[in-house]
Amino acid sequence: MNKKTKKIENVSDEIYEILKSVREETTKHLGDEDANQIIRFHSNNWTDITHWIFSNYNFKEEQMNVVSFQYSRLFKELYWLHILFHNGNYPMVYRNLRYILEMICQAYYVDSKYPDLFLDGQLEKMKEIEEKVYGWRLVETVLCEILDRNNQQIQSNFKPLWNHLNKHVHPSGKQMDIVALEDIESLMRDSFNENLARDALRTTDEIFDIVKMIIFKKFPKIKEEGLKYKFRDKWEQYLPNTMKIIKSKNS
Repeated sequence: MNKKTKKIENVSDEIYEILKSVREETTKHLGDEDANQIIRFHSNNWTDITHWIFSNYNFKEEQMNVVSFQYSRLFKELYWLHILFHNGNYPMVYRNLRYILEMICQAYYVDSKYPDLFLDGQLEKMKEIEEKVYGWRLVETVLCEILDRNNQQIQSNFKPLWNHLNKHVHPSGKQMDIVALEDIESLMRDSFNENLARDALRTTDEIFDIVKMIIFKKFPKIKEEGLKYKFRDKWEQYLPNTMKIIKSKNS
């Protein structure tokens, strides 16, 4: 190993030590349960829901479908959300959450328009529509269909959440104000802040509430699994929209 490479590795090690101290502070101040909410709650949910889909749908229905395919990618996204959250990089948490929301909404939109296509055909349709139907227009269209509500109702209930995500996605004075009022130094370095951390947790719950709502709408056979789920009480608390879909008699 040459000296330049070793020097770079030493810098990386120093960064890891800083991030380790932020992680320790996160756990100390939030407590073990809240600090690990993303990985313990949402990742465990992902594992169980994936198993329910495999158990209740045949190979073609589950594997050759763009919604299931995109949902299968979320475990990787979840553990990175966990790492970013533990290390105090809250803006990146929001950016990833918007990506996740738009990815699942795009998958549902394509599947609802082209349900008879196999996965490769649906992925081609995604390419065709991605420059025409995206962003809030895409999310709004999907939520109107999922919840059977009009645009005004969806905007009232979900547009503030979308706007909150966008404050951290695009260069925004509003985003800088949010962070600077809490901890101005965190604009330059990763650090723990309890208010910012808890807001990121609430937003993560809200996004995955929408994600799971879409999954249960697409795969209604797994509703019974959700009704008798061992963590149903936590779902009632953190996933209210998902529970409405699960309890609904309509597919």
